[in-house]
Amino acid sequence: MMVVLASFIWGWHGSFPGSGLLVVVFYFGLGALRHARRRETPALLGLGFNNGRAAFRNVSGVVLPAAILVLATGAMLDSWHFPPWQRLFVALPWMLIWATVQQYGLLCFFYRGFLEILERPAAATAAAATTFAGFHAPNGFLMAVTLCAGILACALYHRSQNVIAIGIAHAALSFLLLFSLPVDVTHGLRVGPDYFAAVR
Repeated sequence: MMVVLASFIWGWHGSFPGSGLLVVVFYFGLGALRHARRRETPALLGLGFNNGRAAFRNVSGVVLPAAILVLATGAMLDSWHFPPWQRLFVALPWMLIWATVQQYGLLCFFYRGFLEILERPAAATAAAATTFAGFHAPNGFLMAVTLCAGILACALYHRSQNVIAIGIAHAALSFLLLFSLPVDVTHGLRVGPDYFAAVR
């Protein structure tokens, strides 16, 4: 999975028609193989709302203070640049899907995989969060944010397994970071070769 994602980001992303679809097939195909081998059901993975109320309560205690901090920082820097509300109907659903897909990989594949290997939640959290942050190179700001966010996501997942709640939190905070903070800090949250285009 690491090789597939890193090679896609840095090599074959957009290099041929259907490259995006192919990486999706690899991504979920490798995940399905792991889940089948470990007999992991969607409920066990936290891919549902069976514990939704507790999960959202669990997540809100972290997300609300973080959201306030991001908004306040942007206000102090006078860098708010939120899009017109019409664009939100297009941007927000996509951000929600994209964030949840990322959290699936972080939590259901990497965290659970590292937990199987390392057998200690703290070690699995550190390994999964570091791997997650590495995929956001060379954007130093985003690597630092995703390292911290990855640690928090793994801790929240360990406490109350619900990928959807954490995915919604990821989408909300990504949205606020993107449109609250200066572009020369976030570089549009771009990673890989796209990052260098964003800094020009």
